[in-house]
Amino acid sequence: MKIAIMQPYFCPYIGYFQLVSSVDRYVFYDDVNFIKGGWINRNRIISNKQEFLFTIPLSDASSFKLIKDTYINWKSKEVSKFINNVKLSYKKAPFFNEVFPMVEHFFDKRPNTISELAIDSVVTFSGYLGLNTEFRISSKEGYEKTGDKVRNIVNILECEGAAEYINPIGGQGIYTKEQFEAYGIRLNFLKGSGSLSIIDICMNHDKETIKQMLTEYTLV
Repeated sequence: MKIAIMQPYFCPYIGYFQLVSSVDRYVFYDDVNFIKGGWINRNRIISNKQEFLFTIPLSDASSFKLIKDTYINWKSKEVSKFINNVKLSYKKAPFFNEVFPMVEHFFDKRPNTISELAIDSVVTFSGYLGLNTEFRISSKEGYEKTGDKVRNIVNILECEGAAEYINPIGGQGIYTKEQFEAYGIRLNFLKGSGSLSIIDICMNHDKETIKQMLTEYTLV
């Protein structure tokens, strides 16, 4: 069993989906601290022929709050601005009619937290691309928590019966293979590709092309 564990990001870049597609089961790590200034509620699309960084507005976002307890600011005009920006930027894209209704639907549901919105976006696009990965939400599974970050990850992996843990390449600065070998778990780091939101990718490419893109990563 191959497992990945990662914070939920809203409509993340294709490297995130390469991670999803590389494992049998994917755990959304939503009961850890929100990363202010990170990519949980932000990403890039193309607007006016250049990269545009969008941000989903939040209420009192703080690095001292858990992701699952970080609320969306639905009163902000930035929500409707984002939807309109996507519409105007991609209305001539080849797959606009398939993809834009999904983006609208994320916001029609008006979930309370960024965790809910982000998880919905990843699960929905994974379904659109035909990925068979199973999903778990950390806060709903009751995994044992300690003061040790490595032990917390191991607790999840052991609970899920993982033999292999796939982590993004950035995790090389946090974890070592030896730490997980001590528990009989093989750790590999995934070096993915891309920088734009999956929104841009799906607007401009057919599913078969994207499925090929999902395989274009390396494990180290």
